[in-house]
Amino acid sequence: MSEPVSAARIVVVDDQLSHLKALCDILGQHRFDAIGCATGEAALATLRTGNFDVLLTDLVMPGIDGLALIEAARALDPHIACIIMTGEGTVDTAVKAMKIGVMDYVVKPFKAATLLPILDRAIESRRLRVQNVKLEAALRERVEELGFLNTVLDAARKEAERANQEKSTFLSSMSHELRTPLNSILGFAQILASDKFPKGQGDSQRFAQNIVQSGRHLLSLVNEILDLAKIEAGKIPLTIAPVALDAALREAYVIVGPLAQARQVTLAPLPETRLELAADEMRLKQILVNLLSNAVKYNREHGKVSVRCMQHEGHCSVAVSDSGQGLSPAQLASIFLPFSRAGREDNKEEGTGLGLTITQRLVEAMRGTIEVESEPGVGSTFRIDLPLHGAAAPAANTHGSRHASLRP
Repeated sequence: MSEPVSAARIVVVDDQLSHLKALCDILGQHRFDAIGCATGEAALATLRTGNFDVLLTDLVMPGIDGLALIEAARALDPHIACIIMTGEGTVDTAVKAMKIGVMDYVVKPFKAATLLPILDRAIESRRLRVQNVKLEAALRERVEELGFLNTVLDAARKEAERANQEKSTFLSSMSHELRTPLNSILGFAQILASDKFPKGQGDSQRFAQNIVQSGRHLLSLVNEILDLAKIEAGKIPLTIAPVALDAALREAYVIVGPLAQARQVTLAPLPETRLELAADEMRLKQILVNLLSNAVKYNREHGKVSVRCMQHEGHCSVAVSDSGQGLSPAQLASIFLPFSRAGREDNKEEGTGLGLTITQRLVEAMRGTIEVESEPGVGSTFRIDLPLHGAAAPAANTHGSRHASLRP
């Protein structure tokens, strides 16, 4: 069953009260909702009370005349249909009326049969105008939506291209990194297996040691690639529990100590701290060992590595500083990319080049952040920020690493 169509609302304005009443009665008989007003001022007050379809007004009236009333009415509702009725019309007034938006002109006296078709046309015209405005608004909204979707799609396309480029770079670098120790293993193994090369016991032992060393490097590389793949897939298990920071730092110092001693790098005394982090203990130690070993490897001879711990707003920051050669802005931009070797691709230091990438992913998986500040010729500082045990869990970081000032 269709909904009943509401009667068109008409404001009728005429200073001749008898004519006004008769006209409203006739319109009411033809199912129009007509409201009569004797003055332009009363008509404006009525128009402000709600939506009306048609303004049917006399032209000559005391106070606000018909043309001024129509201008004021269209300012209130640009889509209202306006019709003038007068017995004193001229060509000049008709032209003025059309210019301000009057739809039709009725000359008094007139019969209902003359007026009703004019009203029907005016009401239909208003309906189409309102519908057109709605359609234009819907079209603009859809165009804006499409523009937004195009922006999102363009960003997604660029991100896909970037990810594809990173994948290609990663695969190329991984192929190179895997091939280097594998070639060493095969080369020394072929020498050991060949009868064409005379070998003493010392040579054989040295070749075997090179094979073992290259094999360990290859195994480390494969393990770190698998680690990174698990982290990226969100499949690496993390057991978040209270972890004593001082104990984790002491164990990391013990592991890195021999490397520091061999490189003649001083490990500054650890700060006293009783803080407990909400972290995975094994992965936290892995992070600390990686940061400390990098600080030692990329330090200068007789350099120094120091650790600072700072508590702030439910978090703890652990900053590892070195006195090495530092990093340029270009190196900082790629510091956490796979195989970047701490931004020093031309460095001869051993390593897979995945340590900082894995460190960043692990820190973020434990709802933390990692930052780096470096000054060429002065040194670098890496800082991890992790939640304290018992603090409210923060929102997971989705913006990657940040470069920020770490100066005390």
